[in-house]
Amino acid sequence: VTTMVFFAFVDPLELRDITFPGVEIGREAGYTIAFFLFWMATAGASLFTWILLRPASRYNRPLGD
Repeated sequence: VTTMVFFAFVDPLELRDITFPGVEIGREAGYTIAFFLFWMATAGASLFTWILLRPASRYNRPLGD
């Protein structure tokens, strides 16, 4: 959904001209690259959430004598 909303307002060719004007990337390649970047950002956010939700009892044990 994020990709659809983003590219409803942003054209990949205009974004390419702003960021990498010397690189020849077509509209389809721009959509493909952006899809995978959004997918990786979502996967990273999910991984970070998983790390934060692990129980603290596994790591905060009393030290042995």
